[in-house]
Amino acid sequence: MKKKLHTELALLCLFKGEKKCAKNFFKKGGIYNWAQKARFLRFQALFALVEGKLLKALELAQKALESSKGDDLYQDIVHSLLTIITAYAGLGEIEKIKGLVKSLIKFIRKVRLKRWEIIMNILTGKKVCINELSMLPTIRLAWLLRHRGYQCAYNYAHKNGIMFYFYRYLLFFPQIVQALIKRGKFTTLPPGILKLPLFNRMTIVYRVNFLGRLIVYRNQEYVRLRLKPKDLAFLIYLCQKAMEPKRSIDLNEVYNNFWPKSENASRNFSHLLVHVKKALKIPSHLLMVSRSYGETSLINEGIYFTTDYQEFEQTLARAKALQRTGEWGFAKKEFLQAFKLFRGEPFKKNFDEWSSNMRFKILTELETEAINFAKVCLEHGNKRDAKKVLEKVSKIIPDLEEIKNLSDSLIAE
Repeated sequence: MKKKLHTELALLCLFKGEKKCAKNFFKKGGIYNWAQKARFLRFQALFALVEGKLLKALELAQKALESSKGDDLYQDIVHSLLTIITAYAGLGEIEKIKGLVKSLIKFIRKVRLKRWEIIMNILTGKKVCINELSMLPTIRLAWLLRHRGYQCAYNYAHKNGIMFYFYRYLLFFPQIVQALIKRGKFTTLPPGILKLPLFNRMTIVYRVNFLGRLIVYRNQEYVRLRLKPKDLAFLIYLCQKAMEPKRSIDLNEVYNNFWPKSENASRNFSHLLVHVKKALKIPSHLLMVSRSYGETSLINEGIYFTTDYQEFEQTLARAKALQRTGEWGFAKKEFLQAFKLFRGEPFKKNFDEWSSNMRFKILTELETEAINFAKVCLEHGNKRDAKKVLEKVSKIIPDLEEIKNLSDSLIAE
């Protein structure tokens, strides 16, 4: 009973924007049943968002989707998707969020979540008819932010204890904050939000696609790379291990993975790091080697790394959550979007232990998900999409017996 009380108090503090108070109660409370787990993860994702930990917010929103079930499934999906959208907005990926917003609104309308439909219409600039639902604090806050501006919305959110909604909605109106910053006005926003790429053009975001031939974008501009396979393998390692500011990598693990038993591992790494920084135009102070208490680490001091594999995992989580609602049409689109991210075999020229393990993990996951998707497609009488996905996976991972048998059965029919 005490655990439940502490967790509910933590969530209340979180709504009010009182982070220290929330942390203390979360430590005493925690997760007390499966139904509460998704909610707990959702609020942790919001907490990470306010601290500027966008990739952590995406991870937690994904876990919340994976944990969602029961009567709250629809609400869990909407909350988690909105967190994912706002995290990508914080990264400045405007084009990406357009598709996510469109999908979310279609889902909300299909399952008739009227409150959320009104909120999304306000946040996306559509005309809204005023009715009794508009008196709800979460709807009124969105309306105030859009029509009355920052200070009026902030005061309302603070008074009603819904500051985390304010922070989340604010990412839909970046021009409000940008105008305040330009005029040198005090915003009362947490430092983590002000440092987001959306508000700080000096912050660098790399997109690294490695589900096939490696492709890199720097602040959404293509980067032409000329790096050796080991350099590329380390870049992917870096994206997975230190994907956002203040995350770090234990360099002893790097040495053991890329130069096992070598006496010159430290020197080899120094040369590799210079090559990677130069190729990606990374300012030297944003990836720093730190030595403390006999341990050596590489610290990310201000870069965000996103990857197509992260997006694959997030899209799968959305697809499976939608499938659990029985909305196969929505789920199918997400599954197809996930498989579309694969352009070929990852880590094709990388043979270090970490890369080999990751290649095995990713390809095993691709095989499993493709087979499961094809089977569900056949249950719905959809041979075309089943065949398309199986053929694509067969080109990436040839000679898979179960996929071959499924494909043969489709041809025979």
